[in-house]
Amino acid sequence: MAAMASSSGGRGAIQYAAPSREDYNKLSDEQKTRVSEAFDLFDSNKDGFLSYEEFRFVLRALGFELPKAQTFDLLIRHGQKPPSWTHDQDCPPIYRLFSLPIVQAIAGTLIRQRDPREELRRAFRLFDVDGKGMITQDDLRRVSKQVGNNIPDADIIAMVEEFDASGKGGVDEDEFLRLMMSKK
Repeated sequence: MAAMASSSGGRGAIQYAAPSREDYNKLSDEQKTRVSEAFDLFDSNKDGFLSYEEFRFVLRALGFELPKAQTFDLLIRHGQKPPSWTHDQDCPPIYRLFSLPIVQAIAGTLIRQRDPREELRRAFRLFDVDGKGMITQDDLRRVSKQVGNNIPDADIIAMVEEFDASGKGGVDEDEFLRLMMSKK
């Protein structure tokens, strides 16, 4: 159940709703940690709140490229008046903030709504940066070096050979999806 708070006693007062934390509570500990770490990283002044722009950066860091209209709607529905807001009138959206519990609830819902196959396709594209339609030995070497995990060449060759079902010199998207979905 969403908590509601009126921003002012006057007519036409906007109702702020805290989103349900049900989805967030169902996330793995690792997913919860990622959300909290992203919040901490982009809470630039360390006040426990995110501005609208910081909130958009957190969503991007978590892998969500939501259109501005959708994130603005989240601001309208769930953004809170700053603790220092002293004005009697309603707080315009541009000044509203997102607390950690609000961000956790929103991120939890977004994460739980993800299509796992689409997430794997996105992961595939991180390897296949030049869009050739397969992950090659060179792609694995590059990513291995980027993450600081220098995998021996013999292991890279063995991985590609094992999962390249058609012998084309790389793992295509369908093979990658089958491999990754079988691990779930």
